[in-house]
Formats: sequence, structure tokens, C-alpha cells
Amino acid sequence: MSQLNISIKACLVVLIIVMLGGVGCSNVKYNSAQEAKYFKPTIAVMSFENRTPVHTRWQLGSAMAEQLTDRLMATRRYIVLERAQMKAIMQELHRTENPEFRKTGQPQRGRLKHVQYLIKGTITDFGHIEKVEGILGPILSIFGTTGRAVVAATIYVIDVQTGQVVASSSVEARIKAKKEKKKIKYDGMAFGGYTFYHTPLGRATNKMLDKAVREIARAVAEKSYQPKIASITNGRIVVNGGRNRRIKVGDEFEVRPASERITDPDSGDVIGHITGSKLGRVRIVQVTGKYSIAELILDSGTGQFAPGQTLFPVTVETTGRATAVSSY
Repeated sequence: MSQLNISIKACLVVLIIVMLGGVGCSNVKYNSAQEAKYFKPTIAVMSFENRTPVHTRWQLGSAMAEQLTDRLMATRRYIVLERAQMKAIMQELHRTENPEFRKTGQPQRGRLKHVQYLIKGTITDFGHIEKVEGILGPILSIFGTTGRAVVAATIYVIDVQTGQVVASSSVEARIKAKKEKKKIKYDGMAFGGYTFYHTPLGRATNKMLDKAVREIARAVAEKSYQPKIASITNGRIVVNGGRNRRIKVGDEFEVRPASERITDPDSGDVIGHITGSKLGRVRIVQVTGKYSIAELILDSGTGQFAPGQTLFPVTVETTGRATAVSSY
């Protein structure tokens, strides 16, 4: 095969990868196997702070947050709560507690999910950079026909329990704008709509948000799912995973106490977790969509089983020796 043919084939492979979404993009959205393997954190996206000098009729901070929320939901890597609607939900909860409303179907208190991470953002650039001859130099304006469209933001991921910023990333995208006969009327289109995303500024927004999604995933969406005992009901051990976690009848697990946090005595920060000694072994005997039933097959005699205890999958080697692996 000639060197020319090899080069042509290599170029075609690269082109196909780019057409399918680019290098690295495939890791953003979970497939069904990854959904079963990883833990989904609960997040809420706050309205962005707009620090750009440009002015539009768009509510840029809330509109950018809505677009990011849609993209995070599409990854299937998170449980996304609409933080802005929580007030309306609480008002409805208080309203249904009025004695004039029937008790049947009434929502229970204490059932709302806790947000684990808040996603905040600051928009630092949004518009066209156009070169102006003379002392003024480059200027930023939303209405542009030449130069480059630039969109930039700083993304913060905050652990709600500790208030600590666990990740902070600056994301930016620049798109070269072709020279048009007339200025693009951005204020005549909807932010995030089909027409908007076909403009230079829309393409830059799209690219910037994709970068933000990848940075958030690196920060909080890489924790593997670990099966645990959900309850002990009528002597049966209920596990918090079923077909959704690809647990099967016959799977065996070692049971260990819930891990204890190790805290730095000086700073008070959590610096790690430690797992206790083995309590016994269980085997899955029944599997449903979201939970499984296990039976005790080996009791170490070191303590009773209880909700919250962690299960480690056991693999049986050809020698017959069982080995527990650290993650599922």
C-alpha cells in the first residue's frame, strides 16, 4: 500500500471522529452501562452573573444557566433540580396542608432531595471583538459583522455540605466571523434558539457550554456507584440497586460497616474514608428494577447487618478462593 493511500485513510478516520462529535466528547454522555456503574450526584444550576459590558434584551444570566441545565440533563450523569422552582414547590406543599384539602395523595414532608452541588457561573465576555484603527484598539460589541465572536465564563462547582468550591474553571470559545453585508440582528432572535446557534455568537456560546459541561463532569461525575444495604425488612436484606445497576441473581457481596470519615484535627477538613472489617457475605436471590433481595450465606459474627453498610462484589477465582473488589 502506498504512503499516499495510508495518509488518505488516516485523514478519513480523523474526519469521521470529528463528524461524530470530536475527541473527548464521547465521555460526556453516559450510555446505559455507564449509568449502571456510576453514582449520579444531585446538582442545581444557579443564574449566572453577567459582568460583560454589552447590553441586550436577553436576560443573559438566567438564559445561560437554562442552556447549561439542559445540556447537563442530556448527559444522563446527574439528577438536576430546578432550584428556581423550589419556592413554588414549598408554597404548594404548605397549601395542601390546609384542612380543607383531602389527605389522599398529599405529598409528604421530608421527601425533597438535597442538592449536593451548586453550579454557579460568571459571564466575562459575550460579543464580537472588532478591530478599530487608531487609539481605541479592539472593542467588544454584540452587533458585529467581522472579527471574532467570543464567549467566556468562569464556572464554579460548590459542595453544599461544606460550602467549599471544589472546582473553578475558566472556559472560553472564539469563532471567526465572516464578513456580512449587514449586521446580524441578534436582538431579533431568541437566545438559545435554532437561528441563534447558527450565528457566530451562537456557535461560540455552544462551544463554551460544551467545555463547561466537560469541566463539571471532571469535578463531580466520576464517583463509582457502591451498592449498600437499604433496609432489613422481615428478615430480608434489601440492596439499593437492581436491574438499573446490572445486579443479577447469584451475585455475591462482602458486607462491611459504613465507611467512617477521617477528619484533619487542625483544619476540620475530610481527608479520607476508612472501611471497617468484614461482617459477612450475602447472595442476591431476587432482582427488581431498582432494588434487590439478598440472603445471608456467611456470618463473621462481628456484628449485625444494618442499613447504610457497604457491599463489595466478590469474584470467585478458578482456585475457588473468593476475592472482594473495592468498587462495583
